[in-house]
Amino acid sequence: MKLKKEISLTSFLQKVKDCRGEVTFQTEEGDNLNLKSVLTGYIFVALMMSPEVLEEGWITCEEKEDYDILNEYLVP
Repeated sequence: MKLKKEISLTSFLQKVKDCRGEVTFQTEEGDNLNLKSVLTGYIFVALMMSPEVLEEGWITCEEKEDYDILNEYLVP
């Protein structure tokens, strides 16, 4: 699922921590960033400076119910 354009990055990453399974951001180039990792969280924050990268990527949750946790940040 795609991320909404105007989100609070801090609250989004806090919600990711509440998820049971892995949550990844996949770039169009095929890179997978595990958003539960602190290091890749920093990389994700840096990507926020390039909105076109975020618009082309998408969020994938390992557990189906984790999409419900992140629902307010995702485009249906």
